[in-house]
Amino acid sequence: MAIVVSVVLGSVRPGRMGARAGQYVVQQLETLGAKVHLIDPVALDIPLFGQRYDYIPEAERSPALVELHAKFTESDAFVVVTPEYNHSYSPVITSLMNYFYHNEFYYKVAGIASYTMGPYGGVRAAIQLRPYLGELGLVSIPKILPFPAIQSLLNEDGSVQDGAAGAGALAAVSGGFFPELLWYAKANKAARAAGTL
Repeated sequence: MAIVVSVVLGSVRPGRMGARAGQYVVQQLETLGAKVHLIDPVALDIPLFGQRYDYIPEAERSPALVELHAKFTESDAFVVVTPEYNHSYSPVITSLMNYFYHNEFYYKVAGIASYTMGPYGGVRAAIQLRPYLGELGLVSIPKILPFPAIQSLLNEDGSVQDGAAGAGALAAVSGGFFPELLWYAKANKAARAAGTL
């Protein structure tokens, strides 16, 4: 059975570049045989986090929130795609993911993809995001997938721009990041099937 991965976009800004990174991640995962849910907070239009999903009366849960819960529960792994805002990760991520906790995230793995329009690819945001994911119950993999100067690296559909200066580096990093994510996801899925604490 295919590994299921939720790719969570972390920006709602007009003209956001994260959708490009999200499409790239989806394409890479699908090429490796994963089933992918692209989680777009703009399309979902879920309110700012107020209380956990489990505490919201069933009749008051929006269809979008119910759908998100089902996708997160089904997922074996997550890739969180964050911009770097003021040297940190996006609050859109915490607002969306804080709705859920144990049943959706524990004993599962996460990869971090980060991006900026500058040269460093959002790695400062990625480093700060790792402990937050741990507190949700996710185990983040060692590798990070940065997208520096994303506007000159990826097209809107997630494909790499012809002649992009960072294309070779992105291919090299991707060649480690995605197999590592799926390796950890498969290992944790087998361990969950054998029983959890």
